[in-house]
Amino acid sequence: MSEAKHDKSKMHYQLDRISFFSDGVFAIAITLLVIEFKVPVIEHATDGLLWQSLSHMGLKLLGFIISFFIVGYYWSVHHRIFGYVDNYTSRLIWLNLLFLFSVVLLPFSSGLLGEYNSDVSLHLPYGIYVANIILTAIMNVVLWLYVSNPSKKLLTHEISPERIRLGLYFTFVVPVIFLVSFLYTLEFPILGRLIPVFIPIVLKYGLNGLAKKAHENEASRKKNNA
Repeated sequence: MSEAKHDKSKMHYQLDRISFFSDGVFAIAITLLVIEFKVPVIEHATDGLLWQSLSHMGLKLLGFIISFFIVGYYWSVHHRIFGYVDNYTSRLIWLNLLFLFSVVLLPFSSGLLGEYNSDVSLHLPYGIYVANIILTAIMNVVLWLYVSNPSKKLLTHEISPERIRLGLYFTFVVPVIFLVSFLYTLEFPILGRLIPVFIPIVLKYGLNGLAKKAHENEASRKKNNA
C-alpha cells in the first residue's frame, strides 16, 4: 500500500488517532478479562457453601490477576514506544495492528485457561495461553525494532543502542518466565502456574543493573558528543 500524502500539519493528529485507537483496544481487552468471572449461584446458600464455591475459583482469579497486569504491562510498553514516535508509515500502522491482534487474543486464551483451571492435568489450555503471550512479545519486539531503526525516520530523536537492547531485555523477560512456567507445569502443575507471580520482582530488581548501565552509557555518549 502506498503511503498517504497527508499534510505535515496533520501528522500529529494522525499519530494521536493511532494512539487513541490502540488505547481503546487495550482498554477493551483488559475489561473483557473479568467477564469470565461469574457470581456463584447457590440455592439455599450458606457462608460455607459460598466460600467453597469461591475457593474453587482461586486459580481462575490468579489467572485474571496475572492477565490483567500482563495486558497493563504491554500497554505501558506500547505507551513508551510511541513516546518516541514523531512520524508514521503504513507499515507502522500494520505492525501496530498485528501487535494489537495478539493483545485482543489474550481474553480468549485467558478465558480458556480459566474454564479448565480446575483440571490441572490438562496442558493445552495453559500452553495456548503461554503461546499467546509469546506471540504478543514477538510482535512487541518487531514493533520496537521497526520504530527504533533510525533509517525509518520515525523518531523524535535517535535512540541509543543501549536503550534498544534494554527494551528487548524487558520485553523478553515475560515470555521467557512463562515458557519456564509452562515447562514446569508438566511435572508440577500448580507450582508451575505460580512462577509468573515473580515477574514484577524480576522486572523491578532483576534488570536494575542493565537499566543503570544503559543510563550511564547514554550519559557518557551525550557527554562525549557535547
